[in-house]
Amino acid sequence: MPVFHTKTIESILEPVAQQVSRLVILHEEAEDGNAMPDLGQPVMTVKTAVENLVRVGYDTCNSSDDQILKQDMPPCLNRVDEASLFLLQASDMLRADPFSAAARKKLIEGSRGILQGTSQLLFCFDESEVRKIIRTCKGVREYLAITEVVDSMEDLCRFIKNLSPVLTNMTKLVDGREKELTHQVHRMMLIRSLDEVKNLTPVLISAVKMFITAKHTNAGAPEAQSNRDYIVRKMSDEVQEIIRVLQLTTYDEDEWDADDVTVMKKSVNAIEQKMKPAFDWLADPAALVGSSGDKALSQILEDARKVAERCTDPADRDRILKTVGDIDSMKNALSELRVQGKGSSPQAMSLAREIQNKLKDLQNLTQAGTMKTERSGIRKPAPTVEGKVEQARQWLANPALDDGWPKFLSP
Repeated sequence: MPVFHTKTIESILEPVAQQVSRLVILHEEAEDGNAMPDLGQPVMTVKTAVENLVRVGYDTCNSSDDQILKQDMPPCLNRVDEASLFLLQASDMLRADPFSAAARKKLIEGSRGILQGTSQLLFCFDESEVRKIIRTCKGVREYLAITEVVDSMEDLCRFIKNLSPVLTNMTKLVDGREKELTHQVHRMMLIRSLDEVKNLTPVLISAVKMFITAKHTNAGAPEAQSNRDYIVRKMSDEVQEIIRVLQLTTYDEDEWDADDVTVMKKSVNAIEQKMKPAFDWLADPAALVGSSGDKALSQILEDARKVAERCTDPADRDRILKTVGDIDSMKNALSELRVQGKGSSPQAMSLAREIQNKLKDLQNLTQAGTMKTERSGIRKPAPTVEGKVEQARQWLANPALDDGWPKFLSP
């Protein structure tokens, strides 16, 4: 399974990850008593590359009209810049003392900072590119709605003339994005929806033409209108599906065949990792809706729902879902205030603090629910041959045990 979701990100980060792995190996060897080699030259090479990356990043920020990119990218650039200084300091310290534990620690921190900062930087830029494609897709959906007022052949000619370049642009952008993705499942989903839009376009034109004819001849106009509206709705739904898939960055090939406890633990870990960016977004009154911190908060709620769905105790499930619902409602209210430029108002600040408290409660609830489900010994088996065999084995060992799930092996 690919680690990075686009070929560009993969091509840039893979060499960085390999260099970090090499430094980790050197660090482990030093833990065994070996002296660290002189890292002056490789560190200077990294520093030069980082300086170029930071310069290009700021140029991109200054030339972009994407406000979310302008807010999300500078912290990533600062992190990469600071991490490169850590590497430089570590190199100087190791030159003076090849056995320095403090220098090795600074070396690892700097390497990790460069890898994580570069990852976040590339993801910020990638999300900005995706937002451009989504704006084009939304433009297509908005233009499809115009079919409601197309009631003459002259209107139809203008509609086709204006729709063609918009659809062509969307097709070109989505097709380019599809070729950039590394997850085959996402690529196939985009190809399917895009092909469906292409196939439905001539059908839409024919449906509009039939409606115009039926309206002017007073013969079957309601049926023709219903057919036209159905085609428009189907095309619009496919474009919306393209928008949804464009925003996907991960595909868990293992989750579908994992047992409930495994999925729950994975979701709990994901929640923990996303807490800091979510808290940072809540603490910043000027943070934009739709930025990385906002998305982290939404992902926390989604992961919490996964945990709730798998809790063996209905009370745990209900508590988690209620907390998720409360946070979701407050988040929507806070987002609305920030969009209106009222992020610093007492009401917005109070909402942000309340959401932070609720998030802590939610994290505790998901952890407790996961632990209780694991200790109960009652879990849904993985929907694989191995899962069915394991369930059958447990039933054979104790036929009187009711695990709450249908039996794959009858007595």
